[in-house]
Amino acid sequence: MSIAIIIPDRDNSGLKATLETLLPAGTTVEIYPGIADNTSVEMAVVWKHPHGCLRQFPNLQLIQSYGAGVEHLLRDQDLPTDIPVTRIVDTCLTDSMKKYIGMAVLAIHKRLDFYLQKQREKIWEAPEPVELDLRIGFLGLGELGAACAAYLHAMGFEVSGFSQSKKSCPGISCFSPEDLSLHRFVENVNVLVCLLPLTPATEGILSYTLLSRMPPGSYLINAGRGGHLVDQDLLRAMDEGIIAGAFLDVFHQEPLPHDHPFWSRTGIFITPHSASVTNPDSAASITAENYRRMKSCLPLLNRVKREKGY
Repeated sequence: MSIAIIIPDRDNSGLKATLETLLPAGTTVEIYPGIADNTSVEMAVVWKHPHGCLRQFPNLQLIQSYGAGVEHLLRDQDLPTDIPVTRIVDTCLTDSMKKYIGMAVLAIHKRLDFYLQKQREKIWEAPEPVELDLRIGFLGLGELGAACAAYLHAMGFEVSGFSQSKKSCPGISCFSPEDLSLHRFVENVNVLVCLLPLTPATEGILSYTLLSRMPPGSYLINAGRGGHLVDQDLLRAMDEGIIAGAFLDVFHQEPLPHDHPFWSRTGIFITPHSASVTNPDSAASITAENYRRMKSCLPLLNRVKREKGY
């Protein structure tokens, strides 16, 4: 029996070697498309796989996403409907995201954009005020969102969160549609952090209609997925002074095209989808554990609820 690694455009030899040390004796790990026998594949480890390829494995029993997101899987029209899908939920991913969101918030709070501009102009000048009074709102209070919200609360920031189901996070003002609308929620924050999963319900959620409800001079941090943001709507909101700046780690097309207006827009800080990167050793450990659980008919780690999209 074997595990197929289907992660295009990267060197998967390290992951293969690590998995082989963690799996039961006799389990083969192969890298797609070099699969010796498609009928032997019981588990597939995937990230942005070629759509339709999973139908090649008639004895597939488990699909493991190599990251926290699964939209790349669920958009495959040929994804087998009777096979469980799992994802990576890992403290390494969470810690990285906490530090990224913390970096972005502190850069906004301490006026880093102002200092960088004055340095380029060789002007000795402090902003007024030196620190911005921030009210931070999170879209999404799942594993990542809740951890990042708590991290900022521990720094002393005022933090709130909005999620589809009611959550309870110590020190965080938690809201759901039962309490108030999303538009009312964003009216009360001046830094909006998006860490939502990408689903049909959340695609394009960061639209002008939503952003225009924020106070003038607000900020956006999107480390969820590029599909959450309507690009032209952000530029419009910035033109109108509603959004003063944005930290963007995810985009509709990656790498971001050279001619995209985000590159040259003052106030937009771009990172190349690097806010929180899967740790190979942790991912291999979770994958191996799920393989053992599958073979023993035990509950799987981090099983995806397809109807919710995460």
